[in-house]
Order: sequence, then C-alpha cells, then structure tokens
Amino acid sequence: MQGFVVFDYYHLYTKFLEFVLPLIREGKVVYVEDIAEGLENGPAALIGLYSGRNVGKQVVVVAHE
Repeated sequence: MQGFVVFDYYHLYTKFLEFVLPLIREGKVVYVEDIAEGLENGPAALIGLYSGRNVGKQVVVVAHE
C-alpha cells in the first residue's frame, strides 16, 4: 500500500487550476455543501460527519457577514 501525499503533487496545482476553473465556471463541475446554521448545531454536525449523515463539505455558519 502506498499513501497519497498532496504535497508530492503541489507543483501541478497551477496546471490543475487552469484546467478545472473553466469547468466550474461553465457549471460542468459542481460541489455540495451541507450547511448547519448556528454554533449550537456544531456538535450535531460533527456527529453527522462520523455517521455519514452529511453530503459534501460540512460547514457550520456561526455568523453572516
């Protein structure tokens, strides 16, 4: 087994951005955020990470700017 270390490929990051940013702008690549509102919901959001309840990136919004 061989691990994957992102820093081994960091020199390719700008090339990756040149490739993926136009795709994101065209709507061909999308991402999902699971948003929990309020700091009081933070513990439940963390438990959801470990139980597989969340979809995509888990975000806890503590203040709207």
